[in-house]
Amino acid sequence: MKLKKMLNVLLVSAVLVSMTACGGEAESSSDGGGKESKNSGDTITIGASLPMTGSVALNGEMILEGIQMAVDECNEAGGIDGKEVVIDAQDDQAEPNQAASVANMMSADENIVAIIGSLKSSCTLAAAPIYEEAGVVALSPDSSSPEVTNAGEYIFRIKNSDVVLAQTMAKGAISDGHTKFAILYENNDYGAGVLEQSQIAIEEAGCEIVCTESILTGEQTDFSSIISKIRESGADAILMGVDYNESGLVMKQMKDAGLDLPRYATDGLFTDAFIEVGGEAADGTTVLTSFITTDQSETVQNFIKKYQEKYDGEMPSIFQAEGYDCGKIVIEAIENAGTDRKAIRDYMATMSYQGVTGDCTFDENGDVNIPLKRCIVEDGEFVLLEE
Repeated sequence: MKLKKMLNVLLVSAVLVSMTACGGEAESSSDGGGKESKNSGDTITIGASLPMTGSVALNGEMILEGIQMAVDECNEAGGIDGKEVVIDAQDDQAEPNQAASVANMMSADENIVAIIGSLKSSCTLAAAPIYEEAGVVALSPDSSSPEVTNAGEYIFRIKNSDVVLAQTMAKGAISDGHTKFAILYENNDYGAGVLEQSQIAIEEAGCEIVCTESILTGEQTDFSSIISKIRESGADAILMGVDYNESGLVMKQMKDAGLDLPRYATDGLFTDAFIEVGGEAADGTTVLTSFITTDQSETVQNFIKKYQEKYDGEMPSIFQAEGYDCGKIVIEAIENAGTDRKAIRDYMATMSYQGVTGDCTFDENGDVNIPLKRCIVEDGEFVLLEE
C-alpha cells in the first residue's frame, strides 16, 4: 500500500471516530435479551482494534481498508434500518497490554455493538477475557493461535487455526521431499502455535527437527547468529512462523550469507510487503493463502472489481479481503439480530457467510476451516502451485 493511501485510511478512521463521538442522543435496543446497547439516533457503531503503528501496521491498515469498503457498501445501500454504520478504529499497536486497554474502552462504550479485532493472536488473547465479561462479540480477521479456540463464546475468527495452518505448511514441505527442518518462530502466541503444530506434523511423518529459533518482532534486526545455527544444523528446509518484516530481513541476510534453503510459511507472508522487504531473497518461498487474485470464482472476482473501482485500479491483498469479510459478517449479524450484543453473538454462532476468503461458517468455538492454496514467490510475484 502506498504511503498516501495509508494516510487516507488513517484520515477516514479519524473522521469516523469523531462522528461517533459527536453522535448526539442515544437510543436503546434489547432485541436479544442481553446487555442493552445504545446507539446515537442515526448511526450504528462497530469497533475496530487493529495495529496502526508498530511492526505490522501495514497489515492493520489494509484490514481497516477492507472493513471500510464493507461499511461503505452498506451505507450506500441505505445503511441498517436507515442508520449509517460508522467505525470506531483504535490502535492496539500489536501489543497485548494496549489491546487490553482498547478492549476495556470499547466494552464500556455501549454505543459499540461489536468489535473487529485483534490482528495478533497475543492481542486477541489479552483482550478476550474483557470482551467475554462484557458480553460483546470480537471477530478477529487474522489471529491463528490454537489458544483462541477456547478464548470464549463471544470470540470468533475468520482465520484458520495454526492447527490447520502450521500442519498444512509442514506437510507441504514434507511432500516436497524435505526431512530435516529448522523452524523460526516469533516469541509470542502466534509463533508458539506454529512451532507446536509444525512439530506434531514433522514427528508424525518420521522426519527430524534439527534447529528451532525464536525471533523478537519489532526489536531484532541482526539474524547472523540464527543463520549460523541453521547452517550448522544440516537442515534441508526452513519453516517460518514470523511476520513479513522480520521474515524479509532474515531471507536477505541468508542470501548475503550464501545460505540457500527452501523456505515455507503460513499465510502471514502472503503479502506484497514481504516481497518488498525481502526483495530478490523472497523468491523461492512457499506460502499458504485462502485468497489469491487469480482465483476465478465469482465471489473473488466481484470483490477485486469493486476494490479496483474504489482504489484506482490497485489490487487487494489477503488483508483487505479479511477485513472486508469481517465487515460483511458483522453487518449481516446486525441487520438480522439488531444492535443487542448478545443477539449479535447468537446470530453469528449459527450463520454461514460465503466470503472472499472462503466459507465462513463458525463451529462451536467460533473457528472456521477454510481451504488453503499453496503459492511460491517467483520473480517477485506469488504464483499458484498446482496441487
